[in-house]
Amino acid sequence: MACAVRSDRLPYTTRVRTEQLYPTSQLLSEIVKFPVQPNKAIVGRNAFAHEAGIHQHGVMSNPLCYEIMTPCSVGVPGTQIVLGKHSGRHALAKRYEELGAPLTDGELEVAYARFIALADRKKRVYDQDLLALRQGSAQAAAR
Repeated sequence: MACAVRSDRLPYTTRVRTEQLYPTSQLLSEIVKFPVQPNKAIVGRNAFAHEAGIHQHGVMSNPLCYEIMTPCSVGVPGTQIVLGKHSGRHALAKRYEELGAPLTDGELEVAYARFIALADRKKRVYDQDLLALRQGSAQAAAR
């Protein structure tokens, strides 16, 4: 991948189909029955996962600021925004939109406060948690 992303500095070519790196890594992992380390460069679960709030906002605005290669260039299905206690309103609002449950500004404020309280208590916040928070937020915003 160094040759692919820095061809200006590494003017070498290979016949490696970089979009097959992730699927090949997954296949090898399955064959040898040994999981890929989450923090493994390029093919690990965390390679294209972002949890820090300002980092998430930057990735959503312009992924190339934080990712020097695109996920699809190595065969990864996409960037993953991991919602946690350091996530911001922008990431939370985007996730609700992806779930088909967009929030008004008032609902977002209530949902965000509840989300932060939940994320402080719970390591992982799931989509069903977010939908439950949304329902309570809609009711609170209507008052």
